[in-house]
Amino acid sequence: MYEDGPNPTKVQITPAYKRANPPPPLVLIHDGGGTTFGYFMLGNLYREVWAIHNPHFFDGGAFEGGMDEMARLYIQYMKDAGIKGNILLGGWSLGGFLSLAVARFLAEDPEATIKVLGIVMMDTPHHLPWSQVDGPTDDPVIENIPPAIQKCFERCDEMIEHWEVPRWDGPACDGKPVFFGVGGRRYSVPPGKVLYKPFEGAWSPVEVPRYDKPAEEASQSEKGSITPPPTVLIRAIQSMPLPEGRTEPYIIDKHRNDRTLGWSANAPEFIKAVIDVNSNHYEMFEKTNAAQIKDMTTQLNLALEILDSIGNSVNPSFGGKPKLDYF
Repeated sequence: MYEDGPNPTKVQITPAYKRANPPPPLVLIHDGGGTTFGYFMLGNLYREVWAIHNPHFFDGGAFEGGMDEMARLYIQYMKDAGIKGNILLGGWSLGGFLSLAVARFLAEDPEATIKVLGIVMMDTPHHLPWSQVDGPTDDPVIENIPPAIQKCFERCDEMIEHWEVPRWDGPACDGKPVFFGVGGRRYSVPPGKVLYKPFEGAWSPVEVPRYDKPAEEASQSEKGSITPPPTVLIRAIQSMPLPEGRTEPYIIDKHRNDRTLGWSANAPEFIKAVIDVNSNHYEMFEKTNAAQIKDMTTQLNLALEILDSIGNSVNPSFGGKPKLDYF
């Protein structure tokens, strides 16, 4: 990522042994700071990986059309780079919101040349316009942030203050049980549950709150409905420390103890698996913590394995005929 450089930038290429039947490329979108540095630190993801940075990172400019303008521009960036067909989207924090927005615009476009098979959200909590939030909406003060990144954070806050997450007509995968493989096993996960992997723990099914569709949405026809791609959430389990005397969490930690970070109760069901990492939100890609970067690579590969198997886009990485676990 550099001024006047390509956008998106190709971060990884498909290994030679996978090129005869390549998995879908992964397109990662920047966080609120506008950068993609963290994605360049990741280990091998065994597929083509692209990274989109904020084009206003170097000039401090704003998107007058907000998040929707960004999403539409990033679709054009992908087209210009020759990205087409089936892809996976993902991003850390704001990148998760933008992934949902991009997926929504592509899903409603009958002439789209790109199809989003799945999304990996990296610690992206559910969002409401701040006027609808009960409690504080501030972020912690992070020391020694470069001015360009700080400006992007400020622009980000301006955009999401009134922004609403994309609306969908129904749940992912038509609200049916999903079958996928991960870690040498196969799973069937019904509606109302997600497959959950705690940090250093084993996979298990957990129930999540159910979304009650508003009456005006329920009355709409299901014909031609637009539904979200199945999504895997990588969740940080640590909250940011609070200053002395403060009891209310920062906005980024409002849903920290909810395994789906507030999504399951507030949107049609689309998160199919949740993977915990031992970090707070802001240190998931800490460049001085090699162990953290290695763990993020491991968990991201698990997330990709799940999405590949849901989409049936490539053969599962395990061999033989693994046990099928029904939950």
